[in-house]
Amino acid sequence: MSPDGLIAASTQSRIVILTLGRFEVYLNGHPLRFKGRAPVRSLELLTALVAAGEGGASAGRLADQLWPDADGFDAYRAFTTTLHRLRRLLDCHDAVRLSAGRVCLDTQVCTVDAWAFERALRGAADSEAVDAVLDTCAGPFLADDANPWVIAMRERLEELVARKSGRVRSQPPRLALAVGRNREQASGVGA
Repeated sequence: MSPDGLIAASTQSRIVILTLGRFEVYLNGHPLRFKGRAPVRSLELLTALVAAGEGGASAGRLADQLWPDADGFDAYRAFTTTLHRLRRLLDCHDAVRLSAGRVCLDTQVCTVDAWAFERALRGAADSEAVDAVLDTCAGPFLADDANPWVIAMRERLEELVARKSGRVRSQPPRLALAVGRNREQASGVGA
């Protein structure tokens, strides 16, 4: 499903997060825009939660990732402040769940294109289904983000693409997830 199709099909999700080929957040069908400076730490927490997957991550791990130079208490305090700001930014307290020390995005409230892509690719049973899923990929996972948690997720998706498509990872990693976009350009679609 194309990213725009994902937005349209997500009538039950209040929040749509696009991370393949671009980073965009939609709240109730409208793009998230900022007046003035963007809330960098809140968006970093959001990308860390997306990269952690549907199961999320421990609050301590997220605090350590986002504030590696702070001591434990200060990092956790910065984390809780940023979590509050992220919930306010998304205009939905329930979008980000904190339970038993684990933090995750609520899949009933949030739709994430990378997660949908990964599920569809894992469920693809034959090469035709794999090709159909690859055609939906708009590009690499958060291509311009160099944070370690983003790189780990990007590599995980690239390995899955290589494994499911039967391709050897001899091509540059950025090309592995640009399959859908490259096929569209080659066929003249969207040109």
